Amino acid sequence: MLIDSSATPRCPSKTSDHTQTPAWLLADAEQGIVSSWSQPSPASSAVPFLSDAQKEGPSRPKRPRIDIPPSSPAARRVRRGRALYSHSVPSPRRHSRRARLGETRDTGIVSATEPGPSRGSLLRYSSLPSTPRPVSSLPVSPIEPIPHHIPPHQPPINRDTLKELDLEAILRNPQLRHDLLFDSGLQFRPTSSRRKRDLADNYWLAIIRELECGCTCFTVDAHGRPSDRICICQTHQMPPGGAVYARTADNRTTVRVASRIRPLLLELLEVLVSIIQPVMSKSTGLYMQPTSLHPQFQQNVTHVALLRSVLDADLIQQEMEHGLFDPSGVFQTIGDIIRCHCAPMRDHAVDQMVSLAKSCAPGGNGSKVDAVRAIRLCFEIMELMKLDVANHQLQTLRPYLIQSAAQYELKTFQECRQGGHLSLETTREWLRIAHLEIVRRVESSGLCALPAGCSSFEKLPRRTQVQIAVTSAIVDLVFNPPSSFPAASPTVLPSTPRTTLLQGYPETLYLDHARLLTFTTDAGDFTALYMLLMLYRQLVFSGSSPPSDIARAYVRVDELMKLKKEIWEIGPAHLGHCFQGARGASKETGDKTDTESTKWRSEMSDVVLQITMRATDARSGSTSSAQGLSHTRTPDEQLIKLAASWAESHLRDDSPLSALMRRRIRDEVLAAAVQIIVPALRKGDASGAADDADPGTTNGLEPLMPEIQHLAEKLSKLASIHLNVYSALYAQPGFLADGGGGAAAVAHQET
Repeated sequence: MLIDSSATPRCPSKTSDHTQTPAWLLADAEQGIVSSWSQPSPASSAVPFLSDAQKEGPSRPKRPRIDIPPSSPAARRVRRGRALYSHSVPSPRRHSRRARLGETRDTGIVSATEPGPSRGSLLRYSSLPSTPRPVSSLPVSPIEPIPHHIPPHQPPINRDTLKELDLEAILRNPQLRHDLLFDSGLQFRPTSSRRKRDLADNYWLAIIRELECGCTCFTVDAHGRPSDRICICQTHQMPPGGAVYARTADNRTTVRVASRIRPLLLELLEVLVSIIQPVMSKSTGLYMQPTSLHPQFQQNVTHVALLRSVLDADLIQQEMEHGLFDPSGVFQTIGDIIRCHCAPMRDHAVDQMVSLAKSCAPGGNGSKVDAVRAIRLCFEIMELMKLDVANHQLQTLRPYLIQSAAQYELKTFQECRQGGHLSLETTREWLRIAHLEIVRRVESSGLCALPAGCSSFEKLPRRTQVQIAVTSAIVDLVFNPPSSFPAASPTVLPSTPRTTLLQGYPETLYLDHARLLTFTTDAGDFTALYMLLMLYRQLVFSGSSPPSDIARAYVRVDELMKLKKEIWEIGPAHLGHCFQGARGASKETGDKTDTESTKWRSEMSDVVLQITMRATDARSGSTSSAQGLSHTRTPDEQLIKLAASWAESHLRDDSPLSALMRRRIRDEVLAAAVQIIVPALRKGDASGAADDADPGTTNGLEPLMPEIQHLAEKLSKLASIHLNVYSALYAQPGFLADGGGGAAAVAHQET
């Protein structure tokens, strides 16, 4: 299934009523940065692209020809712009705890494959270079040093950002191909963040300002923050392809850059051409372009030629300068071509784009803002078209990607090792410790029953030993993550876009680090939930007066299941936030952690109060389901203090009780995962006698068995995929026993 229609960006509903126009298209006229937006003159409505040089500057003699050489704009009226409008971002909705067992957490698409401003000038945080004295200027050829507040020259959606959705980029993205093994419905989605929206809004505001008054100036204060605009167009000539800096007496700096109109038109044309007639690399060998005799090929060639004729940047600029440009015809042609190549679900957005452009025709009631909205909507439609094509290719190639996953991941890992970015030291030590620990556990505590005729774990087949050792090592990695996380400067692998190697984690799991962190969060949540249910048991049987039901010696499982559901619904998003410890490496991260901890304590106090109330009801022999909420008893003040003190003392990362509870859950998860990986081994004691009792009945884990089984299934899937790639490497003689042997195993396995 392609992207849901709800993911389509909001489109303007009406072209004549600005009050109903969505905010992402530069919103209302009252929020414009130029005063003339709110009350456009009749002339500007009839001829929306009449140049401001003709309207405001001194009169110029008419030229006999239109093809005039580009010249600097005439004197323009200096206008002081208002502060840029920043959209507020709604707080993310908390996920319902009811869905925890029904769905796997979405690991999503790696950032490198998401569309949007993920690279280039949009993300530069360079400091502002030093500038001369008030009346001097310094021409700069590249625009690299310009602060990130200044709108870029290229539109937010361009060929570079869409290139990451190309078929070749998908096939060369190890993280994406690896994530596809875990989620068969993995899809690209349009990204939406506050930073992306602000960057896009700033760019389109700059386009509208340039169309309104021909000014490309932008002013920042001494700290590089946006300030009231000071126009220097009249005093500073614009060198082609460069930027001019002018500094005022109050340490404000104005930057005048080259016009953005021509790059916008050129990028619009090239993005359209790249979608209609993509250039495929022959290296993939999976896609053949239509031959010259194919009807689709002839149609694509015709459409590209038509687009190049109507989107002539030189001609459009000349027509705009003389007030003759009519965008309605251009966008009508673009709309007709797009409809031939996009999915039917995009037709409505195409119609709105054409309607906006038609309102800007001579005699229409549209304005330059509406024309810019049409261009912006066109770019967003093309982004969605690219997403549709990428999702279709992803699902079509899924069988091939799954079949070749092991060979491709092993080859990629070998390339990273040869480049010196990865080694096997941490992996070898990680598995060696896990192997020794699993030998001790099997022979002492009876993790699993050995097959008949096998007296010890070391006499199992080498492949079975590796399977159990890797599964145990992964479970240990989830419940006891490396203390060095996160690294101050983690390693970024060049061959894997945006894949970061965290210190302390095995190198062979470099594609699963984010997934392991998610599992660690789940393990912490389950540990906290286990402790809260244990608190409820203690409160029921504590206090000066015994429970009214003397014959009752234990808490019923159905009561615990009901309380567990209430804890998920009332408690914080992550119950185990208290077990994360001081992992922040920067002041900003530390401040964020302090804020989250304060919020966690506030929400956890509500959970403790709810547990105390349920314990009071259980002690009195009443339940809210049987007698209604009106019969719920008020908890005793002393009992509330006892519960709060217990939570404060034990819901900590360094608490001995939390370590014990985490170890119990880990043992159950490991036992369940081993049975999935090696079905021949059943849980039992060291002598092979099966344990007839249900898992968890002796340690109070009965209510958590669904969560434990779900986590075990996810970890066993991770272990299976990992073993499919690296099991031959781990089975090499000496790899688990000592530090030697196996250094060349990757190359041997690859061959």
